[in-house]
Amino acid sequence: MIIAGHPLIVDLVGRDGPSVFVRELARLIRPASTLPAMETWLAELAGVEDYYGFPGIISEGQGYGLTHASRGALGHWVIVSNGQIEHYQIITPTAWNASPRDSEGIRGPWEEALIGTRIRDLSNPVELGHVIRSFDACLVCTVHAITGGKNLAGRVIKPAG
Repeated sequence: MIIAGHPLIVDLVGRDGPSVFVRELARLIRPASTLPAMETWLAELAGVEDYYGFPGIISEGQGYGLTHASRGALGHWVIVSNGQIEHYQIITPTAWNASPRDSEGIRGPWEEALIGTRIRDLSNPVELGHVIRSFDACLVCTVHAITGGKNLAGRVIKPAG
């Protein structure tokens, strides 16, 4: 929404900086802004019976698909050898957003968003969950805040297994 120049979102971020509130608001506004395009695409498909063409058997090759899903960037990469998939990789929006620091030491989006977050009660840091959930993490991904082998409430974290 910032890249698109949506005036409300640009104003809010410019005035108060990025926040959980602005991310949630942008997520509510964006679907409404895509409705005209969706109506156009549906009209273009009206009466079209075959809009997918089977590519045939692929015995050798590689490809990728990149798109923007509702949670963020989504990428698929594939290598086919001897008619079989040799390598397939998916990087989901949650994986991008939850990524650790890169080789330049730049924090991933979740880590960056947590910097400076005020926690009212260290034994129940609900604010951390609010920040992470504002990125709409996929349901199979979870967030646990630990320090020195203990969670923020001081309970010892035991490894699984």
